[in-house]
Order: sequence, then C-alpha cells, then structure tokens
Amino acid sequence: MDSKRRAQGANSILMIGIVLAVIVVVNLLAQGHFARIDLTEDGIYTLSRSTKDMLRGLDDVVNVKVYFSKDLPTYLVTLNQQVKDMLDEYQAFGDENLLVEWEDPADDPETEQRCRVLGVPQVQLQIFEKDKAQVTNAYLGIAVLYEDRSEVIPVVQGIENLEYDLTSAIVKVFRKEEKTVGILVGPVEPDLDQDLSHAKELLGEQYRVLPVNISTGTPVPEEVKTLVIVQPEALSERERYEIDQFIMRGGALLLFHDPIVIPEGQIRATPRRSGMNELLARYGIDLGENLVLDARSHANAAFTQGFITFSLPYPYWVRVLEENTNPDNPVVSQLSGVVLPWTSTVAAAAKVPDSVDVDTLLSTGTMAFTRTGTYDLNPQQRFTDAPREPGDRLPLAVVASGVFPSFFAGKPAPPVGDEPEEEGIAPAPDRVTMERSAPTRIVVVGSGNAVRNDMAGQFTTNMVLLQNAVDWLTFGDELIAIRSRLATDRPLREISEGGKTLARSLVTFGVPVLVVLFGLLRYVRLRSKRAEAQSQGEAA
Repeated sequence: MDSKRRAQGANSILMIGIVLAVIVVVNLLAQGHFARIDLTEDGIYTLSRSTKDMLRGLDDVVNVKVYFSKDLPTYLVTLNQQVKDMLDEYQAFGDENLLVEWEDPADDPETEQRCRVLGVPQVQLQIFEKDKAQVTNAYLGIAVLYEDRSEVIPVVQGIENLEYDLTSAIVKVFRKEEKTVGILVGPVEPDLDQDLSHAKELLGEQYRVLPVNISTGTPVPEEVKTLVIVQPEALSERERYEIDQFIMRGGALLLFHDPIVIPEGQIRATPRRSGMNELLARYGIDLGENLVLDARSHANAAFTQGFITFSLPYPYWVRVLEENTNPDNPVVSQLSGVVLPWTSTVAAAAKVPDSVDVDTLLSTGTMAFTRTGTYDLNPQQRFTDAPREPGDRLPLAVVASGVFPSFFAGKPAPPVGDEPEEEGIAPAPDRVTMERSAPTRIVVVGSGNAVRNDMAGQFTTNMVLLQNAVDWLTFGDELIAIRSRLATDRPLREISEGGKTLARSLVTFGVPVLVVLFGLLRYVRLRSKRAEAQSQGEAA
C-alpha cells in the first residue's frame, strides 16, 4: 500500500514538473511575441491595418519617449498597463525602426527640463486615502521624436483615442513636407475664428491651415492642396472663377453648403443664393433647392421660449445611421450618427461629364421627405406631410472624382467686382483660363451648419466627417480607419408600442412567475425524493 502511494506521489511530482517545464518553454518561445483576443465589434483594442502598414513602412528610427511617473494612483495602474500593451504592439510591427523608452521625470532634473521644453506638463492628480483627499503631481505624456521634429501627446487620459493620436504624431514627424489646407473666408457666412474655430483647431493638428480670401480677385495660393468652403454666400462671378480655376489645377474641394438663410431670432427661413449651384452642375453635382426632413431618423434640438428651454425631436436635423453610409468609401464607411441640421439633397446631376464619376456618401432613412419655398422651422409644428409608408432614401452628400470641365471654358477671366467701370475697381489681370482639370475630387455635403462650433459640440461625429474628408482629399486614407471606428453612434433600436408593452409585462410579471415555477419544481423534486426514501425504508 505504501509503495503504491509513493508511486502515485512520484507520478504527481513528475506531472507537476512537466507542466512547469512546458510553461517555462512556452514563455521562452513567446518572448517578443504577443497575442490578444479582441471581442469588440470594430476591434478597437487591436491596431488597425493603417497603423500596421505605416509602422512596417518606416525606413528610419523614430523615438517614442513615454514620460510616465512610476508612483501613480491605483486608479491609473490599469492605464499604465494598457499603454504599455499598445506600445508593445507598436514596437513589434515597427521592429528596429521604432524605439520606445520609458522615463520618470521625477528621477532626473534634466528629464524634467526636457519635458517642459517639449510641452509635456506636470499634472495634478487626486488621491483618496484614509478618507482624505490628497493631491499629487505626476507626468502622463508621450513625445514622438524624429530628427529635429517632435510631436507631443501632453496627457494620456485613456486609450480610446491613443492609437489615432500616436499614429498621427508618427506620420506628422516622419512626413517630408507639410500639407496646407485652405479655409475660405470673405464670401462665406461663418467667421473662421468665432464660428469655425473648433474645425480650424482640429485640422491644425495635422495640417497648416491657411485662411483664403479670393474676394480681391487673387487666386487660391499654390501651396493649398485642399480648399474647405463652409456656407458660401452670394459668390461673385470672379470668386466662382477662382474656385473653378483652383479645381482646374488639380486642387481638391470640400464644400459644406447651406440651403437656407435664417434671420436672427426668427423661425422662418428663405432659400440661400450662394452661386455654387450652376458651378457644381457643370461638374456633375446637383444641389437641391429644398430642405430635407426625416420623420424617423433625426436628432433632438433644444429651443428657448422666454425663460424655458425645452428639447424636442426635430425632423429638420437629419441623423445618418450606419446603414445609410457608403460602405465602399473610407470617409464614411465606418461612421454612424452624423447629424446634418437644415440640409438639402445633394445628388448626381442629370448630366454628368463622361470623365467624372459621382457617388453618394450619405443618405436619409426611408421615411424622409423634402420641402421647398419659404420654410417654417417651428419645432412645435405638426409635420402633416410626413410619409406614412417607407419610400426612397434621399442623398445628402456626394463625392465627384475625375477630370472636370471648367465652367468658364472659352471665357476670359471675369473682372474683380460687379461694376468694373466704377472708380477703385481693379481691372482683371491677364489670366489664361484652364479648361480641363487634372484628376481630382470634390466632396459636397448639404449642410453648412454641421461643422459650426455650436453643432460640433453637440455632435462630435460631424467633426470626424470633416477630418476624414480632408484627410482623404489631401493625402489618402492613412488615418481615417483609426479615427472612424471610435466614432460610431449606437442608439437603442426603436420598438413598437406593442413591443414596449410586452417587454414591460415580462419585467413586471415574468420574474415573479419564474420564481414561483422554480419553487414548485423544487417542491416536487423534494417530495419525490422523500417518497423514494420512504419506500426504500419500508422495503428494508
């Protein structure tokens, strides 16, 4: 018996030794490798293909300096590990061309000074210990360095946007030339520094942003690769000429049009005459002279009446869900929840030039409709003309790609100003009108309010649309996939009144019924066991 026990003990020890040996060998083989299972729908914890391709394409060493304090509060310990896990993946794909170093500035005054020079601040963190709140100083920044250029993520607050921030920083320091994006000022309604400051700031993270004024008859500067126009207002013939010639030289255009003019303090609007309709029709794009309403897919809008602010579902603010985006275009393929306030239809024109392709980017749901004429914007009105049955989806944004014919082909450059004979009006300089463009793209969205500050704060996905479009028009889709997969809106699905009643009944009565049934089942089983035990006792 003792020998059998000794043999069993020896076998157990041997098995434990074998398991430990296997674990050690697996760990040795796994050095420098990693594997994780990402169960999120869009794989938000896995590096995107764009990041992997960028890292594999590095042909020189880029330094990533992580300035994290060692003694962080307990609630930031997981953040520290998550950042380390992500950077391990970066290093694996970047190989020897990506050097990641961790430093604690508190350990070295020179490192602390370097942080100040780079722009990595010391932040104050709250610690709750022994029922007391204390404040401690710490560093949570990352700097990306290449040659004499640097980009900084001052404070890492989470990993939700870390991949985009880090990849864009590497792309920016490694890029050989800085791209310039122009934003039209002058013949537009919004002020760049007041109404579009948020858009300007976001674009400034990747590009040199240049205000462009063509009202004096000067062409769009040569360094501008993409021109952004928001809510153009009564463009003159000369201003339309400068936009046309910018496209003819191969420049990309992003237009956020606006179909209406809303007088301040009023809830009625009139059609806007921007001067872009005829120009775009020549390129194969039709700007609808209408307003779109969606009876089902729309956002809530806040309105003030006297001292009372109330929020109502507002069909004039059309919400574009994922199923109504173009799955084949990287600008919108992963977007959901874009809200276009007071938008018009934007579609392919009845006659599209043979050298141009027009594709729809965003559409409404099947319960959308349009209004024309003078518009009543009252949120409390009864929308009696809303459709009762599903219909066609209405296009709200398009992209036109190809070689465009000039609207001014065969014409001289228009004079600067409407009345060239007036005193002080400069004559038109000698200009040779280009009549066909280099291959380029034009993106048109039917709502200009979508990217103004007041709307950008409410609907953050709108700014992702802006950034995606500018990225795509300027230098391709390197960063689009990373940014877009974090911008998906997932509203609760609407259910019928009958479904709501059923769900309410299940919650109210279903749980008690299940408890009663469980109790009855337990009672029957216990009674059966007692009867069986009693019969066995009698038999004995």
